[in-house]
Amino acid sequence: MLMKCAKITLCVATVATLSIITVPSFAAPVDFTAAGANLAGIQGTVDAFRNALGALNAFDGNNNADGRREINWDAAPDAISDPNAFPGDFFNTNFAPRARGTSLSTPGSELRLSSTAASGQPVRFGQANNFQTFSPERLFGAFDSNIIDVVFRNPAQPGQQALVDGFGVVFTDVEIAGLTTLDFFDLGGALIHTVAAPTSDNAGLSFAGATFDNFEVARVRITTGSVGVNHCATEASGGDCVAIDDFIIGEPQPVPVPAPLAMLAGSLGLNANRRRNR
Repeated sequence: MLMKCAKITLCVATVATLSIITVPSFAAPVDFTAAGANLAGIQGTVDAFRNALGALNAFDGNNNADGRREINWDAAPDAISDPNAFPGDFFNTNFAPRARGTSLSTPGSELRLSSTAASGQPVRFGQANNFQTFSPERLFGAFDSNIIDVVFRNPAQPGQQALVDGFGVVFTDVEIAGLTTLDFFDLGGALIHTVAAPTSDNAGLSFAGATFDNFEVARVRITTGSVGVNHCATEASGGDCVAIDDFIIGEPQPVPVPAPLAMLAGSLGLNANRRRNR
């Protein structure tokens, strides 16, 4: 397991022997949350979260032992922005500048980036008075769903799973408490932590994130309010339409191949070479 933690030692006595077992000791996740009318209201918390993860790494196909990567959506081309669908594997590559170690999906109809003013399309999903940006000028969301799943991948080998030690998101227009959340899952699919984004004024900004003592997060489910960003104008009473801006991601760490499987793969390769040589 990839770990950044202290260790404690337990002594287990048996009839014949005294066994020494080393058990990892992990601190609880640390939550970072903030809300405000504008960028200034959350900037300090966002910067503290960035500092907790470490230095910003290059967006290339190299593996780094620590640090962070970010997605702000703004350099994406119009061809994959509103009114066109956004491909969920756009940032799951091993080449610069798109290598961010993330694969995105939604149970809704599609993912969508908002358009730029220069494109001639309505900006901010047609909700310019309800949404603002943390980093101009694109926002992100899902159509026909309020759920987006983020799975972490190895930036050097996009097909390989990875784990992170933190993840945070900037939201806009969180108006109802408890609806906009981040659910963190481990490699086995178990829910290990949840953090809710605090509410802001209309068109305000909110931030929610958490850091972990070790690299254990394999997936994050983002729940944005109660409806997809294409249903803001028709949200029911008591609903909330929320859009997403920046992602801040702990540097994805490749999941090691279990030792028995690695030995088996090596053995199969060696046997194949022997057969070819004969």
